[in-house]
Amino acid sequence: MIQAGRVRINDVVARSANQKVELSDQLATDDRPSNKPAARERASALSIVYEDEDVLVANKPAGLLTATNAREKRQTLLSLVREHVHAQHPRAQVGLIHRLDRDAAGLLVFSKNHQAYLSLKKQFFEHSVHREYSAIVHGVPKEASGRIESRLVERADGSVHATRESGKGELAISHYQVLNSAGKRALVKIILETGKKHQIRVHLNSIGHPIVGDPVYGPPSDSQPLMLAANQLGFAHPRDGRPMKLEIEPPSDFEIKNA
Repeated sequence: MIQAGRVRINDVVARSANQKVELSDQLATDDRPSNKPAARERASALSIVYEDEDVLVANKPAGLLTATNAREKRQTLLSLVREHVHAQHPRAQVGLIHRLDRDAAGLLVFSKNHQAYLSLKKQFFEHSVHREYSAIVHGVPKEASGRIESRLVERADGSVHATRESGKGELAISHYQVLNSAGKRALVKIILETGKKHQIRVHLNSIGHPIVGDPVYGPPSDSQPLMLAANQLGFAHPRDGRPMKLEIEPPSDFEIKNA
């Protein structure tokens, strides 16, 4: 019900199940799902951007899980890819290479055999893959571009935070550039030098500009969809090493409006 936007706190749509409430808060629920799609959730049909005998690159819609455990019954992009590949090659070894947050959209690459899996995993481990994202953030960064570096640790609740404690956390490096701005929002491009859980969301929040619609690191009053999408992906083809560059346009609702 929370994921479908059917729970409200003081007439504001609830963002997550662990959102804090006070005794004076008023909670309300909608008995039936709305006919409108929940916060930028798209149909779960598989959108293939590129495919050959070794790799498949898909455009994940916001709201669809990348992958999960065997007990989870919700649809995932990995299950859609496996169903598609196995329809033609029942013994193919479909491999999950990297992930996107459930509420983020964009490009993900999957391997279709073991050798491709090893090659792509090695490229991601060595940070030789090009990953470029678009995001709409609260406020306009003073610096038009910059580099953000920190060590990130994951807490028990799944959230990620920077730490300055010696020897703790994993190194995370992001580069950003402001592409456009209007009013109190800006469209930024982010290029990952490393790829850690929630890295972009934590880094942009650390410079005072959280992503619009971020239920974990953004302002509590922000109940909009998460405005984060992976729109460029570059890697060496696992069979012959030729450079691959896939690019899509950001979602149609990634617009800068005066706010």
